[in-house]
Order: sequence, then structure tokens, then C-alpha cells
Amino acid sequence: MVPKKKRPQSPVTRFIITAALLVLVVMTGLGLSKYHAGGLRLGTFAGFQARHLIYAAQDNGKLAVYDMDAGHRLVKTITLFTSSGADMRGVTAAAPTHRFYAMYNLNNAGHLVAVDLLTDRVLWDHVMHVPGIDRGNITPDGKTIYLPTWENDDNTPYEVVVDALAGTEIGRIALPVKSHDTIVSLDGKFVLMETKSATAAMYVADTSTNQIVQTISGYCCGGVLAPFAINGKHTLVVNDVNDYAGFQLASITTGRVLASVPFVGEHGGSGHGIAWTPNEREVWVNDGGISAVHVYDMTTQPPQQTHVVTTSHDGPHWLTFSIDGRYAYVAGRKGQGDVTDIVDTVTYARVGSLVPSEDLLEVDLRGAIVTQVGNQFGIGRVTQP
Repeated sequence: MVPKKKRPQSPVTRFIITAALLVLVVMTGLGLSKYHAGGLRLGTFAGFQARHLIYAAQDNGKLAVYDMDAGHRLVKTITLFTSSGADMRGVTAAAPTHRFYAMYNLNNAGHLVAVDLLTDRVLWDHVMHVPGIDRGNITPDGKTIYLPTWENDDNTPYEVVVDALAGTEIGRIALPVKSHDTIVSLDGKFVLMETKSATAAMYVADTSTNQIVQTISGYCCGGVLAPFAINGKHTLVVNDVNDYAGFQLASITTGRVLASVPFVGEHGGSGHGIAWTPNEREVWVNDGGISAVHVYDMTTQPPQQTHVVTTSHDGPHWLTFSIDGRYAYVAGRKGQGDVTDIVDTVTYARVGSLVPSEDLLEVDLRGAIVTQVGNQFGIGRVTQP
């Protein structure tokens, strides 16, 4: 029998088939919000709905996830680990690899745990350094984590460079002992590092070589630095400094302190927690003694204190902002069970609270795509003149 020749498809037929396949791919990849007997009803594609979430890690190994668009409603809790007695040290995340990382110390070992943000699955939990690690940060491409070797470690004169996908050490950066907070610049080209050694200095490394290329010096009051934050163009840094009731402003470009800016009015001692607003018009600084955050106008020189935010706890220990700057998140005393305040940055008033956590950041999703992530550190986000 001679097989029948297939009739060629018309352009209209090919268009219909192509369109149908495209719809099928989209529906399969993103998921339909409604399905009912008698056929498909498109309704609203869940994949096209933007979600803005806060991921807050706790000492008990729980990762609480809040929906910012629904009044910071708790939507789920992910288990990072089940052991008790841990000290959560920091978190970081990368959009391209849709991974979230938490750093914690437990039983004389510093752990780095990786979570897939699309599945909530813990990918691995690796011990990266003994006796501990501290607040690290990841490059924007999601490939490299710069990991301090803990503020209480007197014997390790370096910071660890980690392959963020594999969770393995790939290098070291020589530093004074007690490496503590670390921030990667928004462009991923530089990493700033602070230690608890009394050097009165910070250190800047080139991420292409992992070599120190700048030292920022001239800090006051014994030279032990505390949390810091950088602007979006990687030209300025603001620092908490032990035994100084206020903050210091320094130029990353010249490597010199530019100004010492004191707290005004009622205040306690030196604070722990400092952040630029994303638009870089303000810097917020935690008070080390009373229930207050001091707010400074950074559009004037020297910066001027303009507001004081009242917190629900004395001596707040950390703060950061949502990506758009609408909310500030002010954590309470570390390890004391204080809630984390949610502050409206327009009214400077508390509008809610989260679980006790200073180790938190924003994750934005659209369907099965992580579109952007925030930072545990309160960095500025202005990158253009």
C-alpha cells in the first residue's frame, strides 16, 4: 500500500498549534490559579503575581517567612536545622541562583546552610570554620560568599572565601583576627571587612583577586569597630564605633574618616546597628542604651539628627530596610527574645513586629522566579549620579 502523503499545514494551522503549545508551556511552568470540570479557565496566572517576602532566621533553626503585601502576615516557616543552642550570626541571598544562606554557630563550629528559595529545601549544611563564623555576604551573581571567622576567634588571621554553590572553601583573605561584619558592594567588585581587633581600620578587597586594595583608617575611641553600611556607589561608609555615642562617616575612596557625628538629646552609649535608607537621604543608628533609633539627614554636611524612632525595647541590636525603603526592621537585644519592630519610614512609627530576629532580608518573587533580594545590612542603593 502506498502511504498517503501528509497534507502540508497552512500558516493559520501552524500559528494555532504554536500558540497552543506556548500557552501550554506557560501554564505548565507557572501554574494555573483555577482549574474546573468541563475545561480550563485561565483566571489569574499565579506566575504573574509579584510577592514581597521577609525571611527571618532564628536561633532555634526556624526561618519565618512574612508577606509584606499582607501586613507582614506569617505565611510559612522553614526548618533550617533542629539542634538546640545555636547562635544565628547572619543571612544572605542571591537572586540568580535563587538561594538563601544562613550562618550560625553551634557546638564550637561555624555552619553555613543553603536553602532553595523555590522549593524551601535545605540543600546542604556545612561546617566552614572552627570555632565559629560571622555575618558574611554574597556576590550579586550568587557565586561567592565572603565569610568572617568570628569576632570571638583570637587565632584566625583571615576571612574565608566560599564557593556559594558547593559550600566549599576556595580561598582566604588575610586580615587581623576577629573578623566580623562583611559587605559586598552592589556591583560585586569589592568586599568591605571589619574586625573586632583594635586596629581603628577597615579593609577593602578586590573580588577578582581577593587581595586587599584599600585600608580605611582614622577611627576613634580605641579603634574597635562595630556594624557598618556602605552607599550604592561604594564611595562612603558609616560605622558604629565602640565607645562613641554616635557614628563615624568615612570615604572609601580616600581611606579616611570624614566626620564624627554624635547622638543629640537623650541617649545611651555607642550603638550596634546602622543603615542607610535605600535612597541614601538618611542614616539610621541604633542607640546602645535606650529604646531609640537616631535618624540623620545625609543631604547636609555635617549630617544633622532629625528624628528619634522609639522602639519597643532598650538597646536595639540591628536594623535594615526593605528594598524600596518603605519599612525599617529594628531588632531587639540579641538572644533576649525581643521582637523585631517594623517601622514605617514615612511616619517613623512602629506598625508591627516580627519574631525575634536580626538575621533577615527581603526576597521578591514573580511566579517561579526570584526577581531581587535585599540585604541583612542596611546598604544604600543609589548607583547613578
